[in-house]
Amino acid sequence: MPTLILDNGSFSIKGGYATDDDPRLIPNFVTRTKRTKRVYVGDLIDTSTDLSGLYYRSPFERGFLTKWDCQLAVWDRVFSNDVLRCAPASTDLIVSEPMFNFGQIQRSMDEIVFEEYKFASLVRAPATRLAVIGAGQTIYGDSGGEPECVLVVDVGHSFAYVVPYYRGKQISKGVRRVDVGGRMLTSYLKETVSFRYWDMMDETYIMNAVKEKCCFVSSDFYRDLDAARGCIGGHGDKNALGLDYVLPDFTNSKCGYIKGQGGAAEQQMADAEAQVLPLCNERFAIPEALFHPADVGLEQGGIHQAVVQAAMACDESLRGVLMANILLVGGTASLPGLERRLQSEVQAMSPYRVCVSVPEDPATGAWQGGRLLAQGQEVPKEATYSPATVAEWRLTRAQYQEMGPDRAAAHFMKFI
Repeated sequence: MPTLILDNGSFSIKGGYATDDDPRLIPNFVTRTKRTKRVYVGDLIDTSTDLSGLYYRSPFERGFLTKWDCQLAVWDRVFSNDVLRCAPASTDLIVSEPMFNFGQIQRSMDEIVFEEYKFASLVRAPATRLAVIGAGQTIYGDSGGEPECVLVVDVGHSFAYVVPYYRGKQISKGVRRVDVGGRMLTSYLKETVSFRYWDMMDETYIMNAVKEKCCFVSSDFYRDLDAARGCIGGHGDKNALGLDYVLPDFTNSKCGYIKGQGGAAEQQMADAEAQVLPLCNERFAIPEALFHPADVGLEQGGIHQAVVQAAMACDESLRGVLMANILLVGGTASLPGLERRLQSEVQAMSPYRVCVSVPEDPATGAWQGGRLLAQGQEVPKEATYSPATVAEWRLTRAQYQEMGPDRAAAHFMKFI
């Protein structure tokens, strides 16, 4: 029976079968265009040529799944023959959920999976728990086994979570959350460029593309800030940190491009008078909010402080190993320079040796862990502990109907 792995993120769904090498990324929201008022569900937004001033409706609110009508519309699209071609009655499902998910939301998800879609079985776990599976290959490479202790730093769309694990079990007293994620950074970038250059407050789709293509995490913020002094985009003295981002015309380009790197779209738009967004210190000042949330008005420490606090909240015998096995995952973790900056900041605060590891694609780290779980490859036989197998973790539809929603929720809690 095929197993479908669904990393149900608040920005995108990473979906695919256990036999796939990589997942398919589907936007997890419903959008409506400003001019034509057309509604697009999930990946159908890619078929639109009117991407200016989109209205977004997300199933998630403050990181938790609350709008089930919106989520069901996206899932219907994901399971359809046009996307994943899923037949739920003959498919096992592994799905991710937010950290410390509310019991009512968990029961609603179980009910919808078994009663609405009638999946054959279900495994439900936080994305950080799935990311731990197979972490040894990322941390140690092909030469080592699976670590007993892993400190997962999940920098997602809504929040950044720091979660310590020991032998596959979450150490709840060490969990920390920073209320800065990809959505906050995109909004911060919109406000900054709207104040300085063009009014981009309604252009979430475009500014998210600008953030992903242009922003990076500085290894020395004040040095780069001094180097960027007087820089305005790619003009003037051609500062190495400055660049020009050509805004889209929605005919030749949908989300714009960096000037000089636009390829065919740049050649087609060469004769037209394109709007250019100059960027310089915005490129590294925006992601700095991950380390200094006070920049966006939040009275809390950055992710480096959360990492140290999480490790120090655990038993003293585990702290050094946790610091040496930091796993950085999540869509926002793809920002260039974040791994190196996090390691240097944590090392400066910690008496232990710090090592930060990042999967090849941090955004799909949880999905890859779910794929390994489905294949029965959570931990090799030579490991020093015996983790739960997917057969033990899995809850069938018959078992759910026999146990009821409350006992089903308790079943999944045993493995977190």
